[in-house]
Amino acid sequence: MANKYIDTSILDRAMHFAIDAHANTERRGKGFPYSVHLMEAVEIAATITSDQEILAAAALHDTIEDTDVTLEQLRSEFGDRIASLVEAESDKFANGFSEKDSWIERKQAAIVRLANAPYDAKIVAMGDKLSNMRAIARDFERIGDDLWKIFHAPNGKSDHEWRYHKLAEALFDLAGTPAYREFVMLVEKTFGKKDYGEPVKIDLADYEHSGEGYNAVSYNHNGGHSMIKLYAETVSAEQPLRELRTAKNVFRMGLPTPMPGRFITDGKRYGCEFSRVVDKKSFARAISENPDSMERFATEFARMSKQLHSTVCNPAVFPSAADEACKVVEKATIFTDDEKKKVIDFVKSVPSAMTCLHGDLHIGNILYSSLGNFWIDLADFGYGNPLFDLGMTYWISKCNMDETTMRLYHINNEKMQEIWEIFLREYYGTDNPEKLAEYEKQIRPFAALKMIYFGVVNGHEQFIRENLLR
Repeated sequence: MANKYIDTSILDRAMHFAIDAHANTERRGKGFPYSVHLMEAVEIAATITSDQEILAAAALHDTIEDTDVTLEQLRSEFGDRIASLVEAESDKFANGFSEKDSWIERKQAAIVRLANAPYDAKIVAMGDKLSNMRAIARDFERIGDDLWKIFHAPNGKSDHEWRYHKLAEALFDLAGTPAYREFVMLVEKTFGKKDYGEPVKIDLADYEHSGEGYNAVSYNHNGGHSMIKLYAETVSAEQPLRELRTAKNVFRMGLPTPMPGRFITDGKRYGCEFSRVVDKKSFARAISENPDSMERFATEFARMSKQLHSTVCNPAVFPSAADEACKVVEKATIFTDDEKKKVIDFVKSVPSAMTCLHGDLHIGNILYSSLGNFWIDLADFGYGNPLFDLGMTYWISKCNMDETTMRLYHINNEKMQEIWEIFLREYYGTDNPEKLAEYEKQIRPFAALKMIYFGVVNGHEQFIRENLLR
């Protein structure tokens, strides 16, 4: 079968031009022609876009920085757009800086410039930076710290560690792409994982309100590639930090979740940044907009939950749900000391497990899109017996006031209970009413524990006492 026709004339011309410009030049310390790097940069960019002008810019990205070619020549030969894409990616054009400035100053200026560059220019940069990072990772594995001697950075590895972590932040708009994920994976493999420092101040004028949860509000960036979640002013910075750290660890496991970005603040509230799943809807929203889809999404929610609950969790990275439950019971004012002991003894009697738990398992915390399904709101992710997770699902399905259910999940209690019944049948693989009633009986104490964990005791005191002190 013949290959499909694509007009590659502009890319072909750019590749020939770039190869001529870099002719007889070795890729620094590699022993192969510089043009190999250019072709790899084009290949990486092509995993993100088929736009031939962007791919042409990827081929040309080093011509004005490492050859005698000028920006004016590129503009004359290939037009304004391609020249501008190459200019945006080049360190050479950071405003107010020159070779006389320090390496750190020049790289910092270039990173700031790249962070503010258009999405298309970031694709060009991704081709270059991932190609570079692949080479660094390979060479570091082969020769170790001797690698840093061939570069110009004054402080060796630490300077490159700073730079590549900052590049990951600057290119975060590409977080939904395999190329970006590979880039971050290689940066962390080579330089180690980076924790969050002080929050980055954001301007809410750059964002549009997109939704509300129990104690946080979400906004989409006007550029379309990221979103933020700002917690209420009464919530400390530790909550979003915990969510970011946990979400990053979940992401590293390969579980489906949007990639976490920066720790942020608007000056009053603290929050998290994530890559945006552009065409997404929560399962709750999808069901509310199309009630006929209830069976489909309730079934898929059960399938995804079973899959999560069959995934082994690392106890060195994530907390035990049983341990966390015991901590909150110790602090609970609803119980006497003797009652606390009884509840804690119950928690400790639950058969242990090393499986992953979402921690806040409900149909508002799973998204669907053309790219697949994604778990969100992972601050309470941990490990343990799946009953701890199912307790949360039971609570939101059967114990909330109708007003609360409508506000948070956009459907009424009657519909939510129908979803629960479908979920329970699918999760346990049975239609037997007696068995399902027994499963519900097992789950109810864990719903009570979740009410205490999330501090939503008012209105649920009777349910909590009946199910934990029976």
